[in-house]
Amino acid sequence: MASSREISKDVGTELLFENDRVRVWSMELGPGESSPYHHHEHDYVFIYTTPSTIKSNRPGESDTVREFRDGYVQYTEVGAGIEHSITNVSDARHHQIIVELMGPSASSTPLPPENNGRLERSD
Repeated sequence: MASSREISKDVGTELLFENDRVRVWSMELGPGESSPYHHHEHDYVFIYTTPSTIKSNRPGESDTVREFRDGYVQYTEVGAGIEHSITNVSDARHHQIIVELMGPSASSTPLPPENNGRLERSD
């Protein structure tokens, strides 16, 4: 856990829907803009609705930069939780939808994306 950062539980920039089973967020970041440093306590699915180049910052890991096509989908099992922030490092606006699955994680530890399932459009 990062002790010098304030940690948000808001995993998106706007809450779109919530009930006792799911919570749906929108995340929009302008060029160069970063999300708040936040904590994922529920497994989640995210869908990129724009082509995006994103830098991810997680404690204890080197920053990574990846390019994603619109329509990229990933499922993440968080275990005891995942903390990070992301930065839009492209010249275009980034948008994604995040769907949190309320309740305990399906895994006891966070799983890397390659073990969680993801889909990249091939068109």
